[in-house]
Formats: sequence, structure tokens, C-alpha cells
Amino acid sequence: MKRARASQWSAASVVIVVNGILTGVGGVFLLTTSLPATVVAAIAAVLLASVIVLAHR
Repeated sequence: MKRARASQWSAASVVIVVNGILTGVGGVFLLTTSLPATVVAAIAAVLLASVIVLAHR
């Protein structure tokens, strides 16, 4: 059985990043109830997650 390389993401790591995005965006909407602010938060969250994934490659 082959072991995963240390630089590969585990399923748990991906779940943590996705949960962080969903929690952050949901929290922004609950705090501001502003759709434009939520859209900006969602875009920022996706960009940040992309940077995290690309930096961890």
C-alpha cells in the first residue's frame, strides 16, 4: 500500500477549509444581513482558500 505524500491534502484538511469558508460567509450574512457584503466575503473566502491550497502544494 502506498503512503500519501506529505504535501497532499487529506480529506480532513479539505473539509476544514470548506467548513471555514461556509462558516465565515454565513457569519458575515448573519452579522450584516447585507447581500453585497456577503458576496464580497464569499469572493474573499474563495480567493483565500485558493491561496492556501496553492501554497500547500
